[in-house]
Order: sequence, then structure tokens, then C-alpha cells
Amino acid sequence: MTDEKQQKFTSKVRRGLNWVYAQANGELERIRATAPGAKVPGFNAAELADVEAALVWIQQNKEGPAG
Repeated sequence: MTDEKQQKFTSKVRRGLNWVYAQANGELERIRATAPGAKVPGFNAAELADVEAALVWIQQNKEGPAG
């Protein structure tokens, strides 16, 4: 893969991460707002920690609005 194609691919992946982040983070926040005691149905503490860590990683690696 040429450098230009690699950069285009990376850019597409990062734009995709914007969508994934918006969907997952929005849904998690919505569930937390309605879940009593900040528990998220269907997730144990370890799974929820994994999701939160993934969202942090996505936030740090997604393409910003200027990108």
C-alpha cells in the first residue's frame, strides 16, 4: 500500500471512529441516565470498564472536526 493510500485509509478509519464514538458514547450516557445506581443492564463491572477504556481510546484516536 502506498503512503497516500495508507493515509486515506487511516483517515477513513478515524472518521469511522467518530461515528462509533458518537453512537456508543451517546447510548452509554443515555443508559446511565436512566439506570438506577449507575448500573448498566447487561454489563458487569469488568465489561463496563472495557467499554469505557475503548471509548477513551477512540476519543484519543478519532479524527477531529478539522481533520
